[in-house]
Amino acid sequence: MLSIRPRSSDDCNLIVSWVPDAEALYLFAGPRLQWPLTLDQLTMDEQSPERTAWVAVDAGPEPIGQFELTLHDDHAHLGRVLLDPTVRGRGLAHDLVRLAVARARALGATSIGLNVVTGNRPAVRTYERAGFVEANRQDAVGSLAMTLNLATHVR
Repeated sequence: MLSIRPRSSDDCNLIVSWVPDAEALYLFAGPRLQWPLTLDQLTMDEQSPERTAWVAVDAGPEPIGQFELTLHDDHAHLGRVLLDPTVRGRGLAHDLVRLAVARARALGATSIGLNVVTGNRPAVRTYERAGFVEANRQDAVGSLAMTLNLATHVR
């Protein structure tokens, strides 16, 4: 069973290794980051008090996934959701998103938004399965904005 813990600086080299090429980087972070992904890019927003970074672990101490949450008042933004390529295809993305939703709720959020690269159907299906719906806005060119209302979302 997956659990989460705060991401540490020791986790970051491993996470960077999960992004093997420019296409994978674009699916992970959209246009904000440049190939090749560096530790500085991954951690550039860590000084923001509104942003928290989390890793998912399974049986051992090594992370198998990660996500970031940015809290603004009672709204959370979920970003940079990523699984270790060696564990993909086992349904763990849904578990990771479920844990992210639970963490956002624990931080006091009443809603969660995210942006997913247009055409990233596996990610869109994962978010839809978790209860996210398409939002009536476009935050960035080439992305689909999605939202989840935690007040009406059944756990």
